[in-house]
Amino acid sequence: MSRPYSLNLQVTSVLSQLAAFPHPHLHEYLLDPYLSLAPGCRSLFSVLVRVIGELMQRLQRVPHARAKLLLVRRQLLGLVPGEQMDHSVLLKAVVVLEEFCKELAAIALVKGPPEGPA
Repeated sequence: MSRPYSLNLQVTSVLSQLAAFPHPHLHEYLLDPYLSLAPGCRSLFSVLVRVIGELMQRLQRVPHARAKLLLVRRQLLGLVPGEQMDHSVLLKAVVVLEEFCKELAAIALVKGPPEGPA
């Protein structure tokens, strides 16, 4: 959340490539929200749920968060000139997370459920 935009992009890119890789264990671990894990272990889904919760709490403290988020998204798309604003690192992290979740959903849809024993 408080990492630079470029680092967030790199991490999500690597995770997306791993999720798209055709391996049943990677598919299960990265794309199955109902995966049973040993106590203390976390899945990508559980980490995303925690990060989203933290982001939502932090966004509630940002004045005019919706408008600023829209402006940051337009800046990242190159539609408006980039200007400095408060909370830009947080807002860019929200945009990266939103796009990453969309990408994971698309990968899960295309891959379908992992193939098990017939």
